[in-house]
Amino acid sequence: MGAFPPVALLAMAVAAGAATALFAGGALPPALVIFAGLAALIHVWTRPASVWGVLGVAFAVGLTRAAVSTPGGPCERLAGHGTAVVVSGRFLAPTSGRGAPLSVTDPPCPGRTVYVVTRDTVAAGRPVSVRGRWRDGSRGGGLVLATEIRPGDDLGGKTLRWLLVRWRGGLVERLERLYGARAPLVAALTLARKEGLDPDLREAFVRVGIAHLLAISGFHVGVVAAVLLMLLRRGPLSRRGAQVAASVGTWAYVALLGFPDAAFRAALILLAVALSRARGRPPARWGALGSALLILTVLGPDRLRGPGFQLSFAGAAGLVAWSWSLRQRLKISPLRRLGPGLTGALAAGIAATAGTLPVVAWHFERVSLVGLPVTVAAAPLVALALPGALASLAADFVHPTAGSFLAGGVDLLLRALELGTTHVARLDWASVWIPRSWVAVTGVAGLLGARAAWRPGVRRKVRRCVALAWAIGAVVAWPVLVSFQARGVLEIAALDVGQGDALAIRTPRGRWMLVDAGPPGRYEGAGNPVVRALRRRGVDRIEMLVLTHPDLDHIGGAKAVLTAFDVGWVMDPSLPAGKESYVQVLETAVERRVPWRRALPGQTWEMDGVIFQVLHPAVGSPNEADAGAVEMEANDASVVIWLQYGAFDALLTGDAPVAVERRISRQLHGEIEVLKVAHHGSATSTDSLLLARADPHVALVSVGRGNRYGHPDPEVLARLRRAGIEVRRTDREGTLRVRARADGSFTVTPERPFGR
Repeated sequence: MGAFPPVALLAMAVAAGAATALFAGGALPPALVIFAGLAALIHVWTRPASVWGVLGVAFAVGLTRAAVSTPGGPCERLAGHGTAVVVSGRFLAPTSGRGAPLSVTDPPCPGRTVYVVTRDTVAAGRPVSVRGRWRDGSRGGGLVLATEIRPGDDLGGKTLRWLLVRWRGGLVERLERLYGARAPLVAALTLARKEGLDPDLREAFVRVGIAHLLAISGFHVGVVAAVLLMLLRRGPLSRRGAQVAASVGTWAYVALLGFPDAAFRAALILLAVALSRARGRPPARWGALGSALLILTVLGPDRLRGPGFQLSFAGAAGLVAWSWSLRQRLKISPLRRLGPGLTGALAAGIAATAGTLPVVAWHFERVSLVGLPVTVAAAPLVALALPGALASLAADFVHPTAGSFLAGGVDLLLRALELGTTHVARLDWASVWIPRSWVAVTGVAGLLGARAAWRPGVRRKVRRCVALAWAIGAVVAWPVLVSFQARGVLEIAALDVGQGDALAIRTPRGRWMLVDAGPPGRYEGAGNPVVRALRRRGVDRIEMLVLTHPDLDHIGGAKAVLTAFDVGWVMDPSLPAGKESYVQVLETAVERRVPWRRALPGQTWEMDGVIFQVLHPAVGSPNEADAGAVEMEANDASVVIWLQYGAFDALLTGDAPVAVERRISRQLHGEIEVLKVAHHGSATSTDSLLLARADPHVALVSVGRGNRYGHPDPEVLARLRRAGIEVRRTDREGTLRVRARADGSFTVTPERPFGR
């Protein structure tokens, strides 16, 4: 990559300082901070002490800037999770019956952006007052489920920002008229508005590795700049004049978008390159990229948290570092027959993909195996569709027929893009899941290897080979070390799935069992929260799936689990339920040829030294009743399992009510280490007799934050405290992991997600 110019080193130091301040709040993945710090260390190791001093000052500046700008006090959260709120502000896009981001204009947090979910249709830029319920941690800043939206005062509504927002909202409405159902995709590609985009389509783009094409990035800005330059060069302007005019037009387009980070960064780099050429100097690409990073970090350090910001700069860094050398290599390879245009696009795709690979793997926990060829195929379609869509908007102002004519051609391109993406995304091998721990260990090992090989006289190719060898060694060694550490240990993970149950059980020899699958979540398939949590743990097969009863908060994710994993067999109480969700699970099991068994009292099985025994439902319980009565009393038929691993015992109770708990308590004697509290801590469960007979050390409560049921019930918590039982809750600590040994010793540790 060569030596970095001073501005690039300063930008890295300031960004590293800001990242450190943000990470202190638990909001930035630690791997990225480690990557940035070690990368800076490698490249300045041989620099004089004076350079270290300057970089230290720059680091302190970034640290201070981020600490000062980090929200605190009442701005940290507008309200508690699940509480009623009133938020005044302006929508940044038309809601169109779905929802849109709202820029808060009134105290306590003017300038904060939250996402409002509503079925009402509200124009962009109009002042509103929103009543609803607050949800923490959703869509970054938070989410409001609106119950009422009223018009607000239009004070200050004629500023340039809100005029642009209103005009952009009008363009979105024009796109809906021109493109119909495909309008959300066009709005994402041209105007950076993704509110109405189909989640399944977005998931397909992520799976095949072209999610960056859905966000306005340097690629999109570059296409606009190239088209403008090509058109202007055909006019009377000189080459330099055309470049200046194209730069002005590009900045106007970025301003229309609202200055999103990736577009702003690309416009800054284009401006720096244009200024360098105007002065007769070769463009310093690392300097241009460093200048953009420095400016954006100083303007708003908090943007370092965003995956889009990280992906944007990682992709740009990959282009700067490797695009030229890859292009030269392709010129002397058999691929040179493709021509300079395709070889250049292939080199850029490889370089950008390599640059974004660690960030994509960290945030999405998967790496696309088809990302490069799909990018090469999809990029020309987007490059043609983007100016075509903008031209259709411009033509629509002149005459609707002309706009519709152009939109028809663009629609064909986008239809090909959608069909191709969704078809490839259905392939099982299109992407592989990568745990975050692998990403962190591999990245650190590669950087340490590069530092170890950083010696005078050592060729650059040798240093790269050493770094690659270290990274490969980490990829091979890390899973072995993790497996060795887990040998002889039973793991029970109470997954944080919100208001629902999902317990993942790992036997001492690495086999997995799942008890309940949580609620359905926002996304099906690979985007389901239970599927993601299991993939994160390296699960590829589930020996047994137990569905304690057919309530949606326990079986909602079962279809996604059956689709995503090889499942040995399914057990449930065989409760006749006509619910659509339950029928879908049955149909999926039949399609996947997964055996289905009924849970019977006294049934026992063993897996790698772990003994499971069914304590309930008993013969004659409601699973013998008619379907109508059963639907109201599904909890009475909950499967209750007693787990034993040597001297360690756990009781998994589903949603069993007090009557069931009293019945099964007759079979309990002695201490139980872990109790999964029934029915999320509802007052209908957790009987004193059960607690006295089981005498658990720790009680796990799987419950959603701010849920409308008021779970866990205060009386239940008081009952547990009076019995001297330690209470651990997923709503406060995230996923709870129990690690137990055969001698009865165990630990409970939380896995709180970053940013919560």
